[in-house]
Amino acid sequence: MKKIITSILILALVFLSPFGQAYCYAEEWDEEYIEEDYSDESEEVEEESSTEEQEATTEEPKDEHGFPVITCQSAIVMDASTGQVIYEKDGYSKQYPASTTKIMTALIALEKGNMNDTLVMSENAIWGIDRDSSNIGLDVGEEISMKDGLYAILMSSANEVCVGAAEHISGSTDAFVSLMNQRAKEIGCTNTNFTNVNGLHNENHYTCAYDLAIMAREALNNPTFREMSACTYYEVPPTNLISDTRYLWQNNELICGTSDYYYSYCTGGKTGYTDEAGGTLVSWASYNDMELICVVMNTQPKNNIFQDSIKLYNYMFYNYYRDSFMLDFEFSPEQLTEVQNTLNSYYGCENAGQLKLTADTKKELLVNYSADPSKLWKSLDISTDRINEGIIGTLTVYDSNITYLKLPVYFSGYIRSDDPEAIRAAYADGTLRKIPEKTAVSILKKIGIWIIVLAIIIIFLPKRISSTTKKKRKKSKKKRR
Repeated sequence: MKKIITSILILALVFLSPFGQAYCYAEEWDEEYIEEDYSDESEEVEEESSTEEQEATTEEPKDEHGFPVITCQSAIVMDASTGQVIYEKDGYSKQYPASTTKIMTALIALEKGNMNDTLVMSENAIWGIDRDSSNIGLDVGEEISMKDGLYAILMSSANEVCVGAAEHISGSTDAFVSLMNQRAKEIGCTNTNFTNVNGLHNENHYTCAYDLAIMAREALNNPTFREMSACTYYEVPPTNLISDTRYLWQNNELICGTSDYYYSYCTGGKTGYTDEAGGTLVSWASYNDMELICVVMNTQPKNNIFQDSIKLYNYMFYNYYRDSFMLDFEFSPEQLTEVQNTLNSYYGCENAGQLKLTADTKKELLVNYSADPSKLWKSLDISTDRINEGIIGTLTVYDSNITYLKLPVYFSGYIRSDDPEAIRAAYADGTLRKIPEKTAVSILKKIGIWIIVLAIIIIFLPKRISSTTKKKRKKSKKKRR
């Protein structure tokens, strides 16, 4: 019986000690945070393209990462369904958008205007733009419907109609531009500033390929925008001043069947050009289960926008597939600790809650056939730039050649220890459970340890004394003999 009691006391002593607690916590961390080792290989996907198409893609010159060589200065290819960037060439640098600005102009007009409204061209709309720039020849006082005006904007890049639509919706172009900048920030653009509604050159009117892709992705959620941007021929009926019909033709040659640059997978887009911006094109194309948005900026000559876009589309469609390899991703204990330390430093206090990190990793992502998803690196880049939005950084998934994914990382459960109101609210709604004071816990722990030590002494000391006494008696007897 004494042996059983002794074993129980020794075990209790071990688990009350710091080493025992560290062991327990390590087991908890292991269960909750260690990532699974994905060993399943991706299934082979049937090749859909013809032999000629495959040969055409392999014959294209490749850059050091295996992507096709393109001439534009800046480019992005984005998955329209998820926002995943699968190709980037200087995609975050400042560029002039030229008439691709009109993607945002048209989106605001569709959201704020009415298709049956009548636009009346002001003197500013007609004479406030360079008359050598894109227009459909409207005159002061001429009237067209909002619907006809939007077709003119997206197909023929009509600069005067942009001004007319802006004045009709907001009263002035400045007020409308404010809406454009506000909307751009709402959808996540961080390197964009609009100063006009049509993209005519201004040094302070700029964006980047990534931001343009975000704008296009948002606009594609609007069915009317999709329809208008895909149209190749449209007739504007006679107006109050002109008795002739105006015929509109699409500037995006990727969707024009008679063009040398016709690309059957492309379903829409918007072109742009100024001397300062060079050629720009934002387009979207669908193949199998993929819809991609491609942005190319600053090409010379300007028609290279079509060649560059086709090269990128072909490579992406024939070399990528969908995979849900991030489905079970969890942040590591080290990443949680690093984030908590960053937040503690930022707020100047400690965390009174239970910090959690989340990112939208549940969706299927596009992966290159040559990559092994289980071996992709996943890094957390911590930043406090968007901390007020609940975002503490970016999760990046990449290998040596390709960045597959960049996702904002959200934090929750962080409750500032210097904010009594927040702590009380957390206790009230069950977010926090009341925890004993550290000092009280420490005292109780010490008392428990001393009790166990005393119990061990009480059990073993008499036995030890008895054993010693017996030995002395035996020695004494031997001496007497």
